[in-house]
Amino acid sequence: MELGNKTENVLTLDSEIRNYVSTLPYWGKYLANQILSGHKVTDDDISYAYLCLLEDLQLKEESNKPEIILGTQTISTVDYKSDLFFSKLEKVEGVNALVENQTLDFSPNLTIIYGANGSGKSGYVRLLKQVFYSKARETILPNINIENGHKPINAKFTFKSNNKEIPLGFSDKDKPEFKQFAVFDGRSVLQQLETKNEFEFKPAGLSFFADYTNAVLRVEEKLNADIQIKRSGNTAKDFADLFDHDSEIKTFVQHLNAETKSDDLKKYTPFSEEDRNRKIFIQKQYDELVLAYKGKENEIKKLNSIKELLIQNKKAIEKTNHAFSSDTITKVNTAINDCIVKESAVKKEGLDNFQTDRIQGIGTEEWKNFILSAEKFARTQKREPGSYPETGDFCILCQQPLSDDAQKLISNYWIYVKSVAELNARQAQEKLDKIILYYKGLNFDIFPQNNILTEWLNNNYPKELELLREQLNKQKILAGCIVSDIQNRIINERTATSVGVEHHTTIESAINAKISSLNEDEQCKALGKLLIEKTFLEHKEKYNTHFSKFETYVNNQVWINKANKANFAKRNVTQTEKALSNKYFNQKYINFFNEECQELNGNFGIEINHTGSAGKSYRQLKLKGKNPNAILSEGEQKVIAIADFLAEMNVSECNKGLVFDDPVTSLDNGRKRNIANRLAAYANKKQVIVFSHDLVFVSELLNRDDIVEKKCHWIENRNNTPGYVWLNNSPSHEKEYRNAEPVKRLYSLCNDGNCEPMLKEIFIKQGFTALRTCYEVLVINGLFSNVVQRYNERISIDNLSKVVLDKNVISELQNNYDSCCRFMEGHSHSDNFQYQKPTPQNLNEEIQRYETLSKKIKEIKKTKQ
Repeated sequence: MELGNKTENVLTLDSEIRNYVSTLPYWGKYLANQILSGHKVTDDDISYAYLCLLEDLQLKEESNKPEIILGTQTISTVDYKSDLFFSKLEKVEGVNALVENQTLDFSPNLTIIYGANGSGKSGYVRLLKQVFYSKARETILPNINIENGHKPINAKFTFKSNNKEIPLGFSDKDKPEFKQFAVFDGRSVLQQLETKNEFEFKPAGLSFFADYTNAVLRVEEKLNADIQIKRSGNTAKDFADLFDHDSEIKTFVQHLNAETKSDDLKKYTPFSEEDRNRKIFIQKQYDELVLAYKGKENEIKKLNSIKELLIQNKKAIEKTNHAFSSDTITKVNTAINDCIVKESAVKKEGLDNFQTDRIQGIGTEEWKNFILSAEKFARTQKREPGSYPETGDFCILCQQPLSDDAQKLISNYWIYVKSVAELNARQAQEKLDKIILYYKGLNFDIFPQNNILTEWLNNNYPKELELLREQLNKQKILAGCIVSDIQNRIINERTATSVGVEHHTTIESAINAKISSLNEDEQCKALGKLLIEKTFLEHKEKYNTHFSKFETYVNNQVWINKANKANFAKRNVTQTEKALSNKYFNQKYINFFNEECQELNGNFGIEINHTGSAGKSYRQLKLKGKNPNAILSEGEQKVIAIADFLAEMNVSECNKGLVFDDPVTSLDNGRKRNIANRLAAYANKKQVIVFSHDLVFVSELLNRDDIVEKKCHWIENRNNTPGYVWLNNSPSHEKEYRNAEPVKRLYSLCNDGNCEPMLKEIFIKQGFTALRTCYEVLVINGLFSNVVQRYNERISIDNLSKVVLDKNVISELQNNYDSCCRFMEGHSHSDNFQYQKPTPQNLNEEIQRYETLSKKIKEIKKTKQ
């Protein structure tokens, strides 16, 4: 704007977006300009931008590019139409079990599709949710009532703009026309209250960031795809696997990377003729020397094997030595003494009491075992354990009665074998038995005949072998003495003895020295040098064979390093979008939301949190820090969700239509009226389509006088087939059907000589359906003078005097109603009539009968005044 001679630049959403775009690199600016100019970003655009990005990354030679001049036009929804409305839905196929060949036409303002649960409303809503914006899209299932013959989903959608029809099919659902309409249903409530929701409808300029982010992602995908291709080849490890053995060339190849210099890469090239001849010469020398060295290799292998056997033998001797150490022998004597002491204790505790000349071996193991077995068998003779012997019992062996002394003797036997002393003595004996088994199990023949180690020692160290065998024999004799001491309960001070292993150490050192000597001789050293040179030349030849692979690999690593430096600045895009959204959009949405809450009587203290990601804005509704659905009632949740939905649609520049599926379920009449008021207000600035089964709500909408144009269609389920549509037919309400005018309009259409036969039949049927509604209103308004009104909680007592109770009139009304139903198809017919195909004349006759009866009722009511 100009102030005197001074010019001030006023910031707008457009100008701020252009300022942001001007900071982008060339490739980003090119994409942004395509979006700002209203063009769809094509694959060719992405490819061109990608080439420009490669130039920025110095991965492609710089080219001459035209200067980008941002257009001066206002950023707008160029693909959207400001006067668009959804005029017709027809030819629906493959949607649940919906009947085909039905038509729904829509008013530019308000259209109501009324029907009971199961009538097919949900099928149509699912279809609209698939093509229009919805927070809770549902999968459309085929007709489950048939096994085959399912058709693909299809429908014809007709839009109007600039007085021209725009016919589109289900496959065209990505067209911009579909993006100008939104659907609200019960499933959307949870989505809106539980989760973060993206703003789908907002100022057109802000949508630039999402579109630009999407374009940037497509460029990034191309770059990542190329990076992946360059990474998918050989790795440095793969290259190293090409080379057997080690060399400086193999080490160099293992460490190839982006930092490898070109000169270093060529260090081992070329493989010359001189190299080839040298390789042949070295190979010949190496082969000759290997043959000569073969015997030494076998000798070294044999010596290593002998050394391993010697080490194992040494471990076996050290293990045996432990059995004959002073400590071990002391422990054996201690165990013998312990057993003697405990056996003596047993005798002192009562064994002498059992001595008699009549029985030999009292106290022996055989005797003890006999007593234990007898006690165990005695337990089986009595029901009560431990009750044998008792007075009157018999001997379990001779079956003679037991005297008192015999009973006492047997009881003492039992007590004795269970005593602690006996148990201790038994455990001590068991310990000695284990020691005996240990010594008997020792192996003293560790130098057997025909053994590889034995034969080698016999040939190379016979004296040492003889000495080791003598020492092992001494240990064998000592083991027998120790076993004898244990068996005879004799404590002898046996002298510890061990087999010396110092000879093993000496022999092992001698073997190592021999192996070292064999390895270190001049022949071995020469072979090693030849192997190093031979390996180097082989690797050099192979390096040159695969040089192009190495060079490509290094170049790819350099390319990848540079590519990884690409800065797509997605965070900056999101932050800029969020800042401009807060400045130009979010507060407007909050104001609209608060206004809707006020209008819908839904001031529950809802807070709105705004976030941004990937160039998009999100909002989340909170109530005292929690999700509203965790606190509010079901009805309150729905009110808040509707307020959120209306606020987003209200702030939108491109949204032209709202579709509601049963928006007042579970709400009381007061809230239904509030919502009806809001939808009526929106119907005069946006197209509103309502699917509902709620008569109170439908009546509230139909009785509004402030809506420019209303349509109401009836949808129903016939013979278990949902989706039958009756156009321009609605539940009875007090105004439109108080006279026969709606029926007369249909009569005029069907009686027109130019009317097609199919349309004529449709108009006739709709006429009779409308006439039936007129009779229903006549009952409420005419006969009962609105004493009891539909959807009204109160009864009008004042009008009772105007009620018409004339039996003749009632009978005539019933007959007329039945006659009307005779011509209807789609509603229940009277049992007194069969369906007849109607004619315009039939419709006109029924209109006359209705008007005659209506006039008669009015005359009767006048006489009552």
